[in-house]
Amino acid sequence: MQIIFHIDLNAFFASAEISVNPSLKGKPVVICRESRRSIITTASYEARAYGIHSAMPLFKAKELCSHLIVVHPHFALYKTLSQQFFNIVATFSKKLEVASIDECYVDMTDYIKQHSFSPIEIATLIQKTVNEQLHLQCSIGIAPNKFLAKMASDMKKPMGITMITNKNYKDIIWPLPIESMFGIGKKTAPKLHQLGIETIGDLAKRENYEKTRSIFGKNALLFYQKANGKDFSKINYTKNELKSVGNSTTFERDSNDEEFIKSMFRQLSNEVSLRAQKRQLVSNSISITLKYTREKSRTKQMILDHYTNDFETIYASALLLFENIYQGEMLRLVGVSLNNVIHQNELNEQISLFDTKQELTKKQVNSTDQIIHQLNETLPGIKVMKASSLLKEETIQKKYLKNNE
Repeated sequence: MQIIFHIDLNAFFASAEISVNPSLKGKPVVICRESRRSIITTASYEARAYGIHSAMPLFKAKELCSHLIVVHPHFALYKTLSQQFFNIVATFSKKLEVASIDECYVDMTDYIKQHSFSPIEIATLIQKTVNEQLHLQCSIGIAPNKFLAKMASDMKKPMGITMITNKNYKDIIWPLPIESMFGIGKKTAPKLHQLGIETIGDLAKRENYEKTRSIFGKNALLFYQKANGKDFSKINYTKNELKSVGNSTTFERDSNDEEFIKSMFRQLSNEVSLRAQKRQLVSNSISITLKYTREKSRTKQMILDHYTNDFETIYASALLLFENIYQGEMLRLVGVSLNNVIHQNELNEQISLFDTKQELTKKQVNSTDQIIHQLNETLPGIKVMKASSLLKEETIQKKYLKNNE
């Protein structure tokens, strides 16, 4: 039997803002533009306690909570954290389907067979890893299929873990109101109520199947099966490779020390390279992000004439972009990203007959970095780096910390 996880980041946009601005923690926060006509995108759980929810007009939310904190959306931040979240999940299983920016389905069957952990223990480990590395909370549903996993992940938030099995699904989902069933929209639920279908259990009854055909049409059987705990849809992981591989870091103190900032770009480039190599992803688009304040940031991208996941290429490109746009301002965060990545197997570059050696070199991952990558993969708890990189970074970071003591 397959074991499917549905992993959902809780109040993602609000949580993302709190992760880079801890002073917002525990406060009623909403994400939207500051305008009377604005519609709330996400509300923190503290804001939800006042009855505030997504899609609510901002003026209405302010009436419910006079001390509401409004934060403008920062989509570059959300995209970066989203990619980092999927990268973490992919270390447990590559059979991953991205459902949206803040949720995914994962087939954990093979991982559980290979490790002596229960599904609950693995879900707890994923939650802990995401929370420690990204300061984000997630809820996880565990089930034998995607539909039940999705239903399970919605039952306990934030940081909940719920398991639904073929034995207990009737006790767990049948008593739920029909509008809580995934796939039943606001327009459909009233129509079902008119037919006397109040709960998911009602929809699961054979005698109600013919009634629902007037509402669901050709999808009636699909909803009937789901109400009975059956979902035959597969994890579509072959078409859901990550569109980008990126990483960012927030400084303990704002800095305009260029040597220190460049050392951070070196670390980030190395991490991005290792992640891309692990998933055999390459790209010809590299970008950096500079964040000056919570409200001000800038992203710059460059297109290469070849595809790569090579550390040296990523780092050199990041430095070139940095030197092109940086003007000495104080920075609080920097990031590096490979955009529009593709799998190496999909790469079909034409090698020039006049410059074969050069093009072959471009397509190959730097051999030294490949060896380092393999060592880091096979030696748990040990991080292998080039000696020159280590010495340079240590010198620069010591200088930075000394200057800020």
